[in-house]
Amino acid sequence: MLFNSYQFTFAFLPIFLIVFGTLSSRGYGRAMAAWLILSSLFFYAWWNWHYLFLFGFSIGFNYLWSRLIVPIAPEAASPAAERRRRILFGIGIATNVALLGYFKYRNFLAGSFASLVGAKWDLPALVLPLAISFFTFEQITFLSSAFNGEPGSSDFVSYLLFITFFPHLIAGPIVRYKQIYPQFNRGTKFALTAENLQAGLMIFAVGLFKKVMLADTFRDMADPLFGEARLFAFWDGWGAALAFVLQVYFDFSGYSDMAIGLAKMIGVTFPENFDSPYQSRSMIDVWRRWHITLSYFLRDYLYIPMGGNRHGKFRRLLNLVITMTIGGLWHGASWNFIIWGFANGLLIAVNHIWADTKRVIPDKLAWAMTFVCICITWVFFRAPTFSQAMRILKAMAGLDGFAYASVPRSMDLRDFRLIAIGLFIVLFCPNRQTLMAREWRNGWLYAGAFALMAGVSFLSMSNPPAFVYFQF
Repeated sequence: MLFNSYQFTFAFLPIFLIVFGTLSSRGYGRAMAAWLILSSLFFYAWWNWHYLFLFGFSIGFNYLWSRLIVPIAPEAASPAAERRRRILFGIGIATNVALLGYFKYRNFLAGSFASLVGAKWDLPALVLPLAISFFTFEQITFLSSAFNGEPGSSDFVSYLLFITFFPHLIAGPIVRYKQIYPQFNRGTKFALTAENLQAGLMIFAVGLFKKVMLADTFRDMADPLFGEARLFAFWDGWGAALAFVLQVYFDFSGYSDMAIGLAKMIGVTFPENFDSPYQSRSMIDVWRRWHITLSYFLRDYLYIPMGGNRHGKFRRLLNLVITMTIGGLWHGASWNFIIWGFANGLLIAVNHIWADTKRVIPDKLAWAMTFVCICITWVFFRAPTFSQAMRILKAMAGLDGFAYASVPRSMDLRDFRLIAIGLFIVLFCPNRQTLMAREWRNGWLYAGAFALMAGVSFLSMSNPPAFVYFQF
């Protein structure tokens, strides 16, 4: 069930809100929690109810395992007991990673090894369980909370609410248990109120508009060119790259807005996930503003445990490259994603090396260089094969000529005008959180903006495509 579908917006969401609002108005806290959990499981099972078995195993294992790694009481503490607790914590993390690795990377790793040794293995295809990449990361944050003795880690109902909560279940944002637990246990604010509903609906409408009216428009431009097998020319290459640069931004930031809005409707606040990343002047800044919750996760659970910046400049740079390469692999089981992650890590390392020289690049030049790097790296992310990525990059470099129409075109001057409008929005316009932080003196204007965005989006949802990040 997609957020941008009629089933969700006109059936699931209204029914969920009506029942939740009724229960919250009568103060039925336990019933509210039960309804939220059941609704979230139904939302997840809508895709394929068979996924529930693996999801249920993950839930049961991680909660039971969390009880084994809680801090030891001072009177029972000993070096041996603490060492045992750390080993169990490591086993818990490894189990989650192994589960993700088996379903997501088994065929990729086996195929890569077979190619290396010249063998041919025909392994049966595995269906990737929905959202396994995201709920695996959430489970790791929960085990870390239990290991550190954070409040509420023994509360099974709150844990279920955290891990199943449908707004962030499928594609994030990646939140920490300590961010969510207090919100599920703070009384009247966890409720359906007019204030919560107004703010949540507006954020949801913004995200829906981004996805339906913007991301899907640029998707229709990018897909044919990324699937084109013939030679490209300069304008074709840049048209494909820029269309996807805009598609992936509006698609995933739109999803994040919808998730944040859905949570806000019932009084839960998620962390922001995007902060105008294409306005950045360095690749370091890009990853502080793009998919922010993933960047924080990789920093706290990978970069810092590997040593961070504590062992000299070279180790810091190496740790950055390794972290981003693994982050690329997390996105998908292909060499293109590994190259994409490695390239981002290498560019971040170069940024740090340059920053250490204390030399300053003019702002406009720094932005232009950064944006070109963004466009180049996204080509590897989107292209179905490495050879296709190189074909597009060659065109972008002008190596195949500058003719306007070298392939059966899916783009024309109107498409390039739309790309220019999209670039203007992401580069010069305030983002959603900036706009909503302003005081809207005219309530009718606020309501009109919501109605316009929601209305035009609803009219264009007859055949909704999935979000880019649903494949991960």
